[in-house]
Amino acid sequence: MKNDFNDSVKELITKHLAGEASSEEERVLRDWIAEAQENERHYLAYKKVFKISENHYAHQAEAIHTVDIDHEWNHFITTIQRNEEKPEGKLRSLEKSPLNFWYKIAAAIALVAVSSWIILNFISGDDTIHYQTASETRTISLPDGSQVTLNSHSELSYSSSFNEKDRTVTLQGEAFFEVTRNPQKTFRIHANSAVVEVLGTSFNVLAYDSLARVEVVVETGTVKLSVPDSKTEVKLVAGEKGIYSKANQQVSSSINKDVNFQSWNTRKIIFTEDDLRAVVETLNKIYRANITIAADVPASCVVTVTFDHQSLDAVLHVLETTLNLTYQVNGNQIVITAAGC
Repeated sequence: MKNDFNDSVKELITKHLAGEASSEEERVLRDWIAEAQENERHYLAYKKVFKISENHYAHQAEAIHTVDIDHEWNHFITTIQRNEEKPEGKLRSLEKSPLNFWYKIAAAIALVAVSSWIILNFISGDDTIHYQTASETRTISLPDGSQVTLNSHSELSYSSSFNEKDRTVTLQGEAFFEVTRNPQKTFRIHANSAVVEVLGTSFNVLAYDSLARVEVVVETGTVKLSVPDSKTEVKLVAGEKGIYSKANQQVSSSINKDVNFQSWNTRKIIFTEDDLRAVVETLNKIYRANITIAADVPASCVVTVTFDHQSLDAVLHVLETTLNLTYQVNGNQIVITAAGC
């Protein structure tokens, strides 16, 4: 078999991963993988998608039977084409020729598994690896052993040559980094117009495009926050926070007073005599919610409580009981209309 990645190869890989390949088909597939390194890379990429679905959705096998295969495949192609139009980097296009049933099944399984916690993990035409989360968080192991936990609706990218000469990644969104120490190779994060540099430490970076700032909170070690082509920089140690203002392109540092800066990751939330407006702001950030307070509701309500891995509904129920709150749900918006404190 030639080293073309055609429909028959895709069907063969899918049947192999599904445990449906015959002995002869298994032999043909082994020979194809051995013919070229590119073949092995295609195979491993498919295997990874199947493992994702196997590990995370084995208990929801019935969902596969409810998927409109042709509809989901067309949606999948549209999603990738949309990402190809992004100026940051072109994603390698998939074949648009009609695919056989087995390959469409593979695409449907991938969509069911991927859609709720991670959208894309591609190698682009310029050999850049991209990760993009949807509504869930995701922990990624980098080639140097560093761990990155991406918050929802965040993107991380790095070169396929990462850790060969340097350790550089690009972040849009929010992530918690646990960087493996290497004095010979500085770990760099490009976050909007700011650059974060470390040797080995743990810290949180907040850098959504919609925000007017980039924020870094250090948990352990030392971190440098700077602006490229500028002498503006600050060095941060454990317990400190650095902020880059997009408006004036300046950086500043202060003591971090936000005990919940990593709650989106740990799911532990601590409120100690916090007023209601501060509580709402924190909940909106952690749960990506849209909670507002009616104008006539007093802001003097004080909250002291700890939540550990509780849903937003559970948190609101506790606040409703302890503060005698009344709230209304209108679509994706939650409005606090009264408080008895």
